[in-house]
Amino acid sequence: MALLLAIVGWNWFSMRSEVNDLTQMKEDQRIEMQKQLDSLVAEHNLVKVEAGQLADSLRKKDSIILANATEIKKLLDTKYEYGKVKKKLDRLRVITQSYLHQMDSLYTLNRQLQAENAQMKEEIRTEQKKSQQLNKDKQELTDKISTGSSLSAYEIIATGVRQRGSKGEEATDKSRRIDKVRVSFIVGENKLTTPGTKTIYVRIADPKGNILAKGKGDDYSFAFQGQKLQYSIAEQINYQNTALPVTCYWSKLPLQDNLDEGTYQVAIYLENKLVGETTFKVRKTLF
Repeated sequence: MALLLAIVGWNWFSMRSEVNDLTQMKEDQRIEMQKQLDSLVAEHNLVKVEAGQLADSLRKKDSIILANATEIKKLLDTKYEYGKVKKKLDRLRVITQSYLHQMDSLYTLNRQLQAENAQMKEEIRTEQKKSQQLNKDKQELTDKISTGSSLSAYEIIATGVRQRGSKGEEATDKSRRIDKVRVSFIVGENKLTTPGTKTIYVRIADPKGNILAKGKGDDYSFAFQGQKLQYSIAEQINYQNTALPVTCYWSKLPLQDNLDEGTYQVAIYLENKLVGETTFKVRKTLF
């Protein structure tokens, strides 16, 4: 009986030891699988943080990963089958690796798109600079042509004139003797401008700034750079790209008072440009 009890006791102790060993092994397996799960979830969360907004495009797969992780965690916290949990962990690992590969692809594609976008912006900026430079060059060329085709007047002489019948004209600066104001000048040669009939406008201003004009209406004014200016003389010329002498007159009206004493300003306008200026003086005398 003692021997039998000894044998039973030894068997019980051996079985108890094996049970304890199996329990500890199962606990070790649970702890190891919990570590693997935590590692997978941590790695997944790190990828999402690094990916930023790109992770939003894989939201569906992310929810699948989180759902599987939650299910495995519940199994580990209760009684579980090692094989079943291991199978789910392996499946979860495959899903997270697929997620990681897709994120890598999206990241690479995004970098490529950013690089292409930056290159495109740089090309657009380069083309804009070229366009601006072309417009600038075009404007400069237009200005040069405009400047080059502009006419000018030189050797401008203005003086009071006394009409002496058959004896012709006599230059004078005496107010009481002046019947006309003669303005003579030369329109310079220019091969770039368009030839043909052109109108010259001459403005003569007295010492007070009043224009010597026959009237104040539109019939005695011309357009100049968006304004209307009175003129003293309007003279048509036939310009053929060569130097052209011009002489024109302003005549005092009948019963008009003598010209005031002082300096008179003369300005010549042609093709919407001021092409020349000069002055002349008038003296007031008794004779």
